[in-house]
Formats: sequence, C-alpha cells, structure tokens
Amino acid sequence: MNVTIVGSGKVGQALGTWMASRGVFVTFTSRSLDSAKQGVARAGENARATDLATAVAESPVIFLTLPFSEIAATLESVRGALKAKTLVDVTNPITPDHRDLVIGHCDSGAEQIARTFPDTKVVKAFNAVFAEVYAAREARLGGQRIAIFFAGDDTDAKREVASLIELLGFEAIDAGPLRNARYLEPLSLLNIHLGRVLGNGTLIGFSLARAEHRAPQP
Repeated sequence: MNVTIVGSGKVGQALGTWMASRGVFVTFTSRSLDSAKQGVARAGENARATDLATAVAESPVIFLTLPFSEIAATLESVRGALKAKTLVDVTNPITPDHRDLVIGHCDSGAEQIARTFPDTKVVKAFNAVFAEVYAAREARLGGQRIAIFFAGDDTDAKREVASLIELLGFEAIDAGPLRNARYLEPLSLLNIHLGRVLGNGTLIGFSLARAEHRAPQP
C-alpha cells in the first residue's frame, strides 16, 4: 500500500515510520520539506519526502496529521486531486491548551472535512492514542491490544484503514458511520486528560472488553 502523511509532527512521523517498517510505502509532506525529510531519515528505504501536490496525486490513502485548524487551507490547493481519495482524519478539533473541544457534540471535525471536500472518503481513525504509543510501536499494553476505533461512510475506505490498523497490531474496531466521529473526538480529549492531566502518562490506550460468545440455548 502507498500512503501519504500530511504533516510531519510527532504523530505523523511516528505513524509513518512505523507503517514503513511494516512494508507500507510512505510519502511524507509538510510545509517544511526539512521536517518531511526527518521522517524519511527515520523510516528508511520505504519512504520519501515530496511536495503536497505530488504526494496527493500519487497516494490513494492520505493521513491528515497536521493541526485541524490548518486542514482546509492546506488541502485547498490540491482539491481536484483529492477526488476519490481516502482521507484518514487523525486530528482533533481542540483548544490550544488541549482542555476542550472547539466542535461538538452535534458535529465533528471529521464531518466538517467531509463537507469541505465532498469528493473524498473520510475515515476518522488513530486520533485517540498518544504519539508516544506510536513512537514506541506498542500495540499492546498490559497484555491487551489497544483498540483503534474508526468511523466512516465508505465501506472500501474503512476496509483499507482497518487493514492498516491491524498491520500495526492494534485491534480495529468499526465505530460505525462518520457521524460517530462526534464520539471519537471527545474520546481523544478523555485520553489527553487521563494521560497528561490525571497523571497516567502517555503510554496508555483504550480496549474493548467482550463477553465470550455463547451459542443460543435451545
């Protein structure tokens, strides 16, 4: 698979280099080409750095890891090339101090992206895990697989994203249609409060416990 990482901060570099180590070809792109090249230096031969237009044109799956407030302006110049692309929204519409949402709970950042770029297939995913987990390449904590919840309206796009989640060793949990990003974005804020405010640290994650399946009684 060929993916592009738009934004070369902590989350983008950590996810991109991890995927590259699992055989995914990763293109890093950023406002600063030097930042994108840092990702390549860490990822090795399965990665490259290039400009946004080239990256978008040549990748079917595009990860948005830049600040939510910058997405619309950044992608506007490549609007035409985004048609039919899968946009994986890793962002969260939160305040600069990471204490509150700026959108919610009757709308979501992911839905706003989908309305702004209606020819794309937006999938919300990877947004409720700290960059430190991706950097450590820890898909299991305390013996349990971390759950990555994903939401979207296009079946094929969700299948692509689920395969990437499982490739990294996480449990892919289908959270339903894109409107359910309204629940996944607050989940990220809870994760931030648990980790940074309440002192649990950044190597934490959510998992989904299930009862064992039992055959129906006759």
